[in-house]
Amino acid sequence: MNTHRPSSPQGFVLLEIILALGLFSLVAVAMTRALDQIAQTSKAVRSEGQVLRVMESVLAEIAHQPELKVGSYPFEAGADGVEAVATINKTDLRTRNKARLDHLFLIRVKAWIPDGRAQTLAREMETYVYSPHSPEK
Repeated sequence: MNTHRPSSPQGFVLLEIILALGLFSLVAVAMTRALDQIAQTSKAVRSEGQVLRVMESVLAEIAHQPELKVGSYPFEAGADGVEAVATINKTDLRTRNKARLDHLFLIRVKAWIPDGRAQTLAREMETYVYSPHSPEK
């Protein structure tokens, strides 16, 4: 008679637990990094949206003035923390027949989020505006 008992799988259980914990740790670290990247991307998209809304607002405010004057006009940061500056320049556009187009102005708006030392997320937008009541010179 053989009194030899089959070996118990106790050693394999400990090894399986260690492998499962290691695998779980790797997955947890990867998920944490992915969630952090998603949060950073979401913040950047929101900030860019704020900058674009401020630029559109400043552009509309300047373009709808009854009389445009050449110069630079700063806009202080609002509750969203976005600063902007609008620049108005007289343009010299001509038709194909070389006829000069009068009372045309180029409006450029630059908006950014200040971070103390630099202008982060700076964007620019420009448009041409016909303003018949503005001075020609």
